[in-house]
Amino acid sequence: MTMCLSLITIFKEIQIKYNMLRISKSVQEFADLRELAKRFTLSFGLDAVKNREAITALHRAGILFAVTQPVDVPEEPHTPPPCLLFLEIIMEFTNKLLKQDKRIVLNFLDRRIASEMPLNRGEDWQPLTNYRNSLLHGESDQPASAPKRAYTRRRKDQEHTEDAEDENEEPMDSDQEMRR
Repeated sequence: MTMCLSLITIFKEIQIKYNMLRISKSVQEFADLRELAKRFTLSFGLDAVKNREAITALHRAGILFAVTQPVDVPEEPHTPPPCLLFLEIIMEFTNKLLKQDKRIVLNFLDRRIASEMPLNRGEDWQPLTNYRNSLLHGESDQPASAPKRAYTRRRKDQEHTEDAEDENEEPMDSDQEMRR
């Protein structure tokens, strides 16, 4: 939880520095914050089961910060919350979630934001789309387009037949190979 609070504090400092609630991805400090999140991710190590509770708590706290409208800011219908870009920071921790925890976090996110999202989301909603996609990555019940193989796998008996045919051919000179 300390990590998330540190990231939130730095995010707020960036907002104050630039005197704007909606900061840009292109701001160098945002890139630095993202790099810090990547480094924090490494501190969790490889044991996902051991860190399961801490990672899900970090995601929930990050989601609440990202989607909660500040009290002193008037709410505008169909515009994203001002801190929505913070989802791109906690997205760095998504690969540490177990598959079932990704579903839990996604449901948590959807309960917090679904009613506010317009059907035609613009670029301002992109952090939400990116974060949702990172949570959906690897889900078997989601339609995923698997990359096509650039080659086909041969069966062993087919390989032996082709190898035998190759041995029976006469060697070709370079002109014959080029015509082939």
